[in-house]
Amino acid sequence: MRGAMLIGLAVVLLIIGILVIKNMDGDNPGGSQKSQTKAYIEKAKTAADDANKKFKDIKKQTQAID
Repeated sequence: MRGAMLIGLAVVLLIIGILVIKNMDGDNPGGSQKSQTKAYIEKAKTAADDANKKFKDIKKQTQAID
């Protein structure tokens, strides 16, 4: 009886462990991190391009004033 309880407990712990690993995305380490990093890089590039365009516009306006 005690042996059956230990085997049942081991099976339950194994199932819980598998569910926890799947919930933590253990099968895809860093996959979502890479895509988020790419998105941040693209957003930063876009922001830098916009800032560069605005800087050029301001430069043109100041030259027109002189």
